[in-house]
Amino acid sequence: MSNTLAVPAVTAALTTLVQNAVNGLGINPGPVVAPGPLDSTGDQARVGVHLYRVTRNATLSLADLPTRSSAGQLRQKPRAALDLHYLFTFRGTDEWQTQALLARTAAALHTVPYLTDTLLAEAETDHPEIDGNDLAQADEPVRVTPEALSTDELTRLWALFPPASFTVTLAVTAGPVLVDGDGDPGAVLPVRTVLAGAAPFTPPRLDGAAGPEGRGAPVRAAAPMPDLHLHGHALSAREGETSEVLVDGAVVTTGVTAVDDTHLVLPSPALAPGRRRIAVRRSGPAAHPTLSTTRPAQMSPPVVILVVPTLRTVTVATSTGHQPGLRTGTVSAGVVPPVGQGNRVRLLLDATTPGSTVSLALAAELPAGTPPTAQVDFAVTDAPAGPYRVTLEVDGARSIPGLDSHGLYVLPVVTL
Repeated sequence: MSNTLAVPAVTAALTTLVQNAVNGLGINPGPVVAPGPLDSTGDQARVGVHLYRVTRNATLSLADLPTRSSAGQLRQKPRAALDLHYLFTFRGTDEWQTQALLARTAAALHTVPYLTDTLLAEAETDHPEIDGNDLAQADEPVRVTPEALSTDELTRLWALFPPASFTVTLAVTAGPVLVDGDGDPGAVLPVRTVLAGAAPFTPPRLDGAAGPEGRGAPVRAAAPMPDLHLHGHALSAREGETSEVLVDGAVVTTGVTAVDDTHLVLPSPALAPGRRRIAVRRSGPAAHPTLSTTRPAQMSPPVVILVVPTLRTVTVATSTGHQPGLRTGTVSAGVVPPVGQGNRVRLLLDATTPGSTVSLALAAELPAGTPPTAQVDFAVTDAPAGPYRVTLEVDGARSIPGLDSHGLYVLPVVTL
């Protein structure tokens, strides 16, 4: 494990390693080893340490999966495994010093192929910025290996800088660097016994959910709500199993009945308006109850149904507005299901007068602490007089007109 100072700690350790190596060359004034861009220059010999690329370590990047349980709870701290790619650049007062700096750096990196605890402690003394890093306690030591860059890769890197700034370059890779993410998984008990076995288990398959108007049609809210019928395969529980219906991830605890293995019925489910996700989960008996009470379970892919609110009676109480032809007052609507604080409720009015394009969106104001109500008042201010088709919207789901005896929509219309 390592904290977020692990990456700068690697840079600092490489800087200290190379600095100790080039100090023995007898160059006066002494060479400076420091991080910086490729074109960094100065008045004395210099070795630049440039972190130019970071990649995921191919071996350890997936070693910590999965980090969460099936319920989404953190089981172990997430950990990113990184490889750091460095370029060392060398600038001396003449070409001889430049090549000597290169040779001494290459030898030092070959002699110390990984970052030791002693080197990390010395780097922390030289660079107080990394004080508090715990790279020395990492599960894997950071290894330093040479990296071969093609002429094309080097050309692309140096193309970002003025041509006269180019100098001889040495490429290395340092890794793996393991950086822990945030979150505390808490205590996880060790496994004492491992059980292995197999048992036949047919996963449930949910093909669709249907209300009174059939599969695929929206479910109209009512009081009480209509039964919801689930159709699929392997939905009912076998001997020793349990079968559960989940609505938006919450288990329906009462009332579910199985007509047969392909048909479940939810009597009067409490479904709020909007898109609801329905799934069926079957759980088998525990493999060895004395060792573990965990029940193997499989869940069907969810199906989505649209629950729409129902608009009942609409009454209008308006008077003349600030100008002739305008109306101001209140439109009251009976709504199903009852709405309260936390619901976004609107009444949408579309003028039905030929040639008119007037549309109104009246929002209901539900004060804090308001209990659920089936009667909602909407304020109207200076709206054009005339007939309007009315639609109720609750949390983004809009009501659908009722049907007459011939199966045709009956549009609710009010006159302002």
